[in-house]
Amino acid sequence: MWNHRVVRKRHASSNNGKVSYTYAIREAYYDNNGHVGTVTQDPVEPFGENIEELRHSWVMMAEAFGQPILDFDCIPEPGYEIQEDPVASVLDKRIKNMETGTVEAIPFEQVKKDMEEKFGPFNEVEYDNQVEAERVEKEKVHAETFVATSPLEKLVQKICTDYLEYLERDNTDNPWKYKEDS
Repeated sequence: MWNHRVVRKRHASSNNGKVSYTYAIREAYYDNNGHVGTVTQDPVEPFGENIEELRHSWVMMAEAFGQPILDFDCIPEPGYEIQEDPVASVLDKRIKNMETGTVEAIPFEQVKKDMEEKFGPFNEVEYDNQVEAERVEKEKVHAETFVATSPLEKLVQKICTDYLEYLERDNTDNPWKYKEDS
C-alpha cells in the first residue's frame, strides 16, 4: 500500500552546525502492518494523464495533511517488516534473467497475437482517438464545473466532492483495488 505523506527532512550546516528543516509531500510505502518502509527520495508533484487525474492527484496529496508528519531520517519506521511480493519477485526475477540472458523475452508480436486471440484485434488509431476524446471531454467538464469557482473554499469543496464520487464509482467498477490485504 502507498499514499502521500508530509515528510520532514533535517539539514545540518557543516559550517556552524545550525539545523534547519524542510517539509515536502512524498509517496510513502507500507508493510502489511501499516509501518512505512520507504518514501520517495524526492518530493512528488501532482500529475495526471488528463485534467481529472491531475485534480485527483492533488486531492490525494492534500490528504497527507491529515496524517502525522514523517521524519525522513526515521524511515523505515520501527517494526517495518520486509514483505515478499510474489508478483514483484516474479517480475524482478524475469527482468534479471532477461538482463543476464538466461531467459528469452517473449517477442512483442507473440504477445500481441495472444492478446488479439483473447480480446480481438487492437486498433491503435481507434484507441488513440478514444483517449483524445476522453481528454477533451474531461477538460470540458473541468471548465464547466471548476473554472471561475470562487471563493477558494467552494472550489476546494467541489474538487473534494468530485474526488469522493470518483472513488465511489471506481470502487464499484474495480472492487479488487479496494480489498483489504489479509
